[in-house]
Amino acid sequence: MPSITASYRDICKLLRRRVGLKKLLRHLTMMGIGAEAAGDELKLEVAHNRPDLLSPEGVARVLKGFLGIEIGLPCYEPSASGVTVEVDRSVKPIRPSIAAGVVTNVKLTDEIVASLMQVQEKLHASLCRNRRRGSIGVYDLDTIEPPVRYTTTLPDGIRFVPLEFDRELTPAQILREHPKGIEYGSITQGWSRYPLLIDSRGVVLSIPPIINSESTRVTSKTKRLFIDVTGEDERVANQSLTILMTGLAERGFELQSVTVKYPRRRVRTPDLRPRRHRLNARNANEFIGINLKPRGIAKIAERMRYGIADIWGDILTLLAPPYRSDLMHEVDIVEDIAIGYGYDQLEPTLPKVVTTGERTSIERFSERARRVLTGLGFMEAMTYTLTNPRTNFELMRARGEAVEIANPVSEEYTIIRNSLLPCLLSVLRANRRNPLPQRVFEVSDVAVLDEGAETGARNVRRAAASVIGEGAGFTYIKAVAEALLRELGISHEVRPMEHPSFLEGRAAEFVSDGKSLGIAGEIHPEVILGFELEHPVAMFEFDLR
Repeated sequence: MPSITASYRDICKLLRRRVGLKKLLRHLTMMGIGAEAAGDELKLEVAHNRPDLLSPEGVARVLKGFLGIEIGLPCYEPSASGVTVEVDRSVKPIRPSIAAGVVTNVKLTDEIVASLMQVQEKLHASLCRNRRRGSIGVYDLDTIEPPVRYTTTLPDGIRFVPLEFDRELTPAQILREHPKGIEYGSITQGWSRYPLLIDSRGVVLSIPPIINSESTRVTSKTKRLFIDVTGEDERVANQSLTILMTGLAERGFELQSVTVKYPRRRVRTPDLRPRRHRLNARNANEFIGINLKPRGIAKIAERMRYGIADIWGDILTLLAPPYRSDLMHEVDIVEDIAIGYGYDQLEPTLPKVVTTGERTSIERFSERARRVLTGLGFMEAMTYTLTNPRTNFELMRARGEAVEIANPVSEEYTIIRNSLLPCLLSVLRANRRNPLPQRVFEVSDVAVLDEGAETGARNVRRAAASVIGEGAGFTYIKAVAEALLRELGISHEVRPMEHPSFLEGRAAEFVSDGKSLGIAGEIHPEVILGFELEHPVAMFEFDLR
């Protein structure tokens, strides 16, 4: 879970009242926010799906409702700033979207600056996927002469002083010499031109997604902020800008909108209008296990910072704040109602069932496989179900398709694995400094695409094992695989086969009743090197039926 730091004193200041530390920590816990205190510093862990809580301002905002200090829908009505951003056609192939806004009446303190830097960093790491889907720039508006142009430049096409530097560099030099250029330069790989934000006088604001310019730096004297979010995804850009600006509004700063002129359309950002959602009171009561009237549920919704547009019978029409980008289904709102009602107020009840639970046949079969492999000298590993295409396919010298995550929390976990082999190789990589030989196995599920399944994919239970070091050859792994199948009572035959992840002539397919069970063999040297290993590896992977 993402974690942020906040000052207890600053949280109380945002709440506009002092709340006892123990009481505050207890309320945060009941809201699903992990909280620890060390003196004045609070360490808060928030859910991945709540990027609006990645700042002290966001946390204080929900606390106001939970504590009854300020209930109902927060209203944001930005005035027009008169600032425009003109988007050039040249950005479309590389980073086509931008959202921007202005914040005035700014009074910066060390705490506010630290909070602003922290929320930028956390949004970059989570919602913006390490700046690939979006990157944030914050500037002193008084150093800029609008309109701002969002365009592109050649690698050596313009020179400016990047943030934290004292000399001018070209974009190409920034990627080679500046720490941020070195860290995020891979995003620009393959680009012949780089994105550029520049004002009407030719003052460079930034080279997104890499670095801002020194000339537009925000200082303690800054009174007006210009904020932009550029990226591949317009939705992510707008969400990030909304979270930033509504957070700053909690400080009492004033918000203003910006006109973004694309070649064929124009939009005003940020869009801070509330979103309408429907909630069936009967569903909420059934899910949570309570019995409240619609108006009782409406009062809880107001504590969770929703507005009430209408109540008609059991149907509530709620107005959700613009920063709540996590609301995708009625059940998300039901969860908020449960939090507002109080999990500690719910009475546990025994389910009304007439049967007793027992393990399914596949679980009993899997347990037999685990006992066999443990008896053969292998140690069990339990790895993540989520992975990424590079680990699952590229490092394995394989091609294929996998179930993709619609809203992944990081670039490391974007698909559901369709094989256990990359996971076990990752385990060997993590233990490559430990003595050899190493023998590990896993019995778990993978997901495979299936057009005939209701969801387009199905789970498959598999058993896989790997050995690295002395004796890690085809003969050994074949013997282990046959021992496993024999103990499980699965008759089989062995056929030679070729697979890009295995050495040519050193892999075999195991077949039972005319259907393939899986494969065993010696791993290809390119795969071994890709996982940063230095010794031979042999593996097998079977379906458990």
